[in-house]
Amino acid sequence: MEIVLISDGPLPLESPVRKLPFFFPARLVHMAKVSPRTVGDARIGVVELLNATDAGLTALKNSWDSIAEIPVICLADRKNRREVIQASALGKTQVLERETPLALLLRTIKGKVEFDPLGDVPARVPATTLEAYRKGNAFLESLALSTADGSKIQINLLNESAAEVLSALELDGMSSWIDAVQAHHSPTYCHSLMVAGLAGAFAGHLGWSKADCLEVVAGGLLHDIGKMRIPLTILDKADKLTEEERKIIDKHPQFGRDILKPRLEVPFDIKKMAIQHHEYLDGSGYPDGLKGDRVSPKVRLMTICDIFTALTETRAYKDGLPVRAALGTMKEMGKKLDQDMLNQFARMVIDRDFGDISRA
Repeated sequence: MEIVLISDGPLPLESPVRKLPFFFPARLVHMAKVSPRTVGDARIGVVELLNATDAGLTALKNSWDSIAEIPVICLADRKNRREVIQASALGKTQVLERETPLALLLRTIKGKVEFDPLGDVPARVPATTLEAYRKGNAFLESLALSTADGSKIQINLLNESAAEVLSALELDGMSSWIDAVQAHHSPTYCHSLMVAGLAGAFAGHLGWSKADCLEVVAGGLLHDIGKMRIPLTILDKADKLTEEERKIIDKHPQFGRDILKPRLEVPFDIKKMAIQHHEYLDGSGYPDGLKGDRVSPKVRLMTICDIFTALTETRAYKDGLPVRAALGTMKEMGKKLDQDMLNQFARMVIDRDFGDISRA
């Protein structure tokens, strides 16, 4: 299922519509460019009226037949007479208050169309891995909601997800996990799920206790929580990032610290993995420039899994590196990474023949 997000220009920062691509395959269409071609086979439309111009609305009304056959939700401020008039002029549509909680907006969308998050997973994926993928996705969705509304992180769901992922890795192997994860519509979720799987497999390869293996899987699921505060126009940008956009992306560990600081339900070591996974052993990392022994083994492991995943991922603006090339790039990072741990990681991925794990 795909939803089409309609706005007069970039989605406003205040709009809850900005969060919808975390939950559904979605694309943004400018009001003036709505047409059968741009709407395509979308199953539902969401119109954001904030900052809509008369010209944009006129163009949208002239092409309204393009989306009249699918359910349409319109976000407006009921106290704003102009927006209310604009919404009613569009005709048959459900109008929701812009300050509607994100959870209610999601329920409204799911009430109009069916969405199966497992729909694109290859049939060859075993049942255990399929359930682990479903559980991991459910946790990441709950994480997006909790960061949006300030509620507690669902630690029970995080622990259940980590246990399911570890069981799937033990029973079905990493290749099945890769097959499932690559089906996800969100590059951000795909990355977190991949890092979680790699972290669990690597911790097991190192002979760590089951408790530690579970914790690094949980850390992988949670490690990029700070990215929930970065606009998706930057986070999932199809082109290469500008220098300014890269600076915003690099703030995500600090955003993670801000999100996690008041959440006492999250274990300390998991918080450290989220905040410190871009720290380097030579002190050149961020956000705190930690050095040497101040970087814990779990953080070192998370950093290796995160960098490897980023290097092997295929995005619109870059090709993913082959496994050996990615390992070579990491080897060249020298004292930034724990080279003994990296050598063990290299043996694991080469021995298990991960092959092409990039994601288009």
